Amino acid sequence: MMNRKLKKIYISCDMEGINGVCSDRHREMGNLFYEWARQQTTRELSTVISEFKKRGVEEFVVNDSHDYMLNLHIDELPEGTSLISGTHKTDSMMEGVDAGFDGAVFIGYHGRCGLHRAVLSHTYSDSIYHAEINGIWFGETTINAAYCGEKDIPVLLVSGDDVLADEVRRLATGTKSVITKYGISRSAGRMLHPAQVTGHYQKAVEEVCQSEIKPFRLESPYHLAITLREPQMVDIALRVPGTVRTGESSLEFSHNDYITTYRAFLAIQTLASGSYLK
Repeated sequence: MMNRKLKKIYISCDMEGINGVCSDRHREMGNLFYEWARQQTTRELSTVISEFKKRGVEEFVVNDSHDYMLNLHIDELPEGTSLISGTHKTDSMMEGVDAGFDGAVFIGYHGRCGLHRAVLSHTYSDSIYHAEINGIWFGETTINAAYCGEKDIPVLLVSGDDVLADEVRRLATGTKSVITKYGISRSAGRMLHPAQVTGHYQKAVEEVCQSEIKPFRLESPYHLAITLREPQMVDIALRVPGTVRTGESSLEFSHNDYITTYRAFLAIQTLASGSYLK
């Protein structure tokens, strides 16, 4: 059984891993299929919240974690939910995480950058070509799970494609995966019927409540090794104190504190994204 009673859950909700989503036309605001994708995201999120509510969870804090982070509407979410919405958040996809949560859930997540079969794969932004922390090739699931682990919070459940499920297994924490689709390429996938995905969520939540799930932790010191897509991205990212250039398009950063390391990564990818020459 869980080593703690679940009463308050943090949910980070992305979009690329949602069932049916496979294109920029789905994930970018104003594009042809965005509104459908936004509604499908809300449906999957609401399913998870409802299933946990049936099992006694009383409070949910949802962090809209996709793109401009303005995709979810609070009036469309179940009662007992509060929503962190808006773009400028110091800790981005992990904004609002603190030791008061009994567990975390990642909805609509995706594979890490560089995986050919992971649908809409990237690691925080398309400026990142490859990223490692303490020698581990990481995606958003891993680096965000480590953030939660720093607060002693286990990641209970992660949803996304079958490629992402492998990254979840590598955490070795007992975290449950919900497969929403099967990757074919970065822009194509085999989608499951929504009723089947709902069943996967129901089964996973039931398993969470019957399982021992541990927080994911990395050992200090923390060492980032990042390859960016263009050399000029490194030129600008070196503005982050403590970064060291290690190649034409690569740099490193080390620190004894995880939150500082996480924020350094966010700053590096943000500066790199803004420096891209068109």
